[in-house]
Amino acid sequence: MKTPYDTALRARQREVDDLRTTIGGAARKVAEAEALAQALSDTVAREKRIAAGDLVFSPVAYLARTRAEARQLNETRCTVTAELDALRQRAIESYGSLRALEGAAQQFRESAERDAATAEQASVDDFAGARFARALHQARQARAQSQDVR
Repeated sequence: MKTPYDTALRARQREVDDLRTTIGGAARKVAEAEALAQALSDTVAREKRIAAGDLVFSPVAYLARTRAEARQLNETRCTVTAELDALRQRAIESYGSLRALEGAAQQFRESAERDAATAEQASVDDFAGARFARALHQARQARAQSQDVR
């Protein structure tokens, strides 16, 4: 059964689906940033071990560059995490709105079904009442005719 809420429900469902897709992309970005940060950390640890055994090469420039790279990765991760949190909050609100619309549509359907059942029952009651009134009228006429015959 169609309800006045169907269009809004479809639009809200599309919004929730789009948010779900966007959240998946943002979660992948966070995972990628964390993986890159871990890989950089592992590389720095490995290079420090190598540099510790070689006194000819100074690791200062390399470490400064990797610190800057790690800082940039951390900023990216923080930015994407904040975006992900905002998307999740929007998804919560959209999902709540979707559930509210679904509840309103369900109430509309139940109300329409109740109204239809009430109308059907009233129709049945009217037919039964009319049948009873006819039978009563015929019984009275028959009684009146039998009294007239005497």
